[in-house]
Amino acid sequence: MEPGPSSSSRQTLTTAAAAHILLRPDERRFLEPFMGRERGTAEAAREVGVTVEQMAYRVRALSAKGLLEIAGRRPRKGRAIVVYRAAAEIRASLGLLPEADIHHLFDLVDQGTRTAFLAALARQAGRAGLLDWVIRCRREGDQVHLDMTPSEGDWNPTTLLNEAAPAVLFNWAPLALDAQQAKALQRELMEVLSRLPVSTSAPTHLLGLFLTSVEEPG
Repeated sequence: MEPGPSSSSRQTLTTAAAAHILLRPDERRFLEPFMGRERGTAEAAREVGVTVEQMAYRVRALSAKGLLEIAGRRPRKGRAIVVYRAAAEIRASLGLLPEADIHHLFDLVDQGTRTAFLAALARQAGRAGLLDWVIRCRREGDQVHLDMTPSEGDWNPTTLLNEAAPAVLFNWAPLALDAQQAKALQRELMEVLSRLPVSTSAPTHLLGLFLTSVEEPG
């Protein structure tokens, strides 16, 4: 059994079964009412919007995985109400997870900002000159690919640098780099990012930086 939350506000998980809960919103929602707070089963059920019976089942499962602990009992007429608590911050090593769950984690972490970026990009497609492009679905060998391409084949990415065009970029660059070149590029991109006035409150633009090797480890 996973060690339960301690009196501190942070818990580090040690089993894949417990870590898996953090990656599944449909399961994690039953844990969230208890994080950093004391809640009875009925209170948590109302917060999540499920029956007390459903929440009681989840409380037993979360307790068995070490994610909940009994924080005390509230006296009332008849049987006292058992209240539970989870750590305010819960961590798990990526090393606990299979590759499929790690993939899912990266997708979850990136999902919110990626959705906002794509929505903003779609709104500005006309000003960026992308409405002159065509959607292309084609077969190459055993695979079918979907992409976009200039209808006349003469669209130039530098068009986006015109003053009338919005400040947008939407490019994936397949690169052939050795390890030294890749590290140099990583440092250069991080240096550019360090010079920017990052905002967490009311950003006016969204910038994503992505770089990874696609080679199989060997």
